[in-house]
Amino acid sequence: MHPRNWHPLIVLLHWATLLLILLQYGLSRLMGDETRDLLSRFALYQWHKSFGLTLAGLVLLRTAARLLLPAPAPLPMPRWQHVAAAVVHGGLYLCLLALPVTGFLMAAAAPIQIPTLFFGLFSVPHPIGPDQAVYDAMLRAHATLFDILAALAFIHAGAALLHQYVLRDGLMRRMWFGQP
Repeated sequence: MHPRNWHPLIVLLHWATLLLILLQYGLSRLMGDETRDLLSRFALYQWHKSFGLTLAGLVLLRTAARLLLPAPAPLPMPRWQHVAAAVVHGGLYLCLLALPVTGFLMAAAAPIQIPTLFFGLFSVPHPIGPDQAVYDAMLRAHATLFDILAALAFIHAGAALLHQYVLRDGLMRRMWFGQP
């Protein structure tokens, strides 16, 4: 038997993921501000890398929870909508997994080696050393993946709002805490 809503852990991880993505975007905008002094830019990069690693852990936990916990029964809708939702969700998960990897490899391959300090608690070892070609490729991949993630997130949010305010089928309530 299927539950009516998503498990509270999945709901929590869903909204925590969204908040971290928004935070990461804000940090990335601040990191690019070359009018900032080097010390504050260094701190912004460290925060971005720390939250990126945290996001990677959350996405892995979310993926495991999604595989282990029961999903609500699918709502009645045309097959093409189920397929579209599966494609968008799959793309979101792929981007959420690939973004931290490309970001970490970019930091590791950077021509100027700066340690990755996880919230200032410990240094995360880099798997590779400076490599301009790898750095350039990871920089492009990281930016492209974020653009794809943003497009998929807009589609995802738009579909959720369509279900909430036009179709009024209760789909959005299933990704919130409490009873439907």
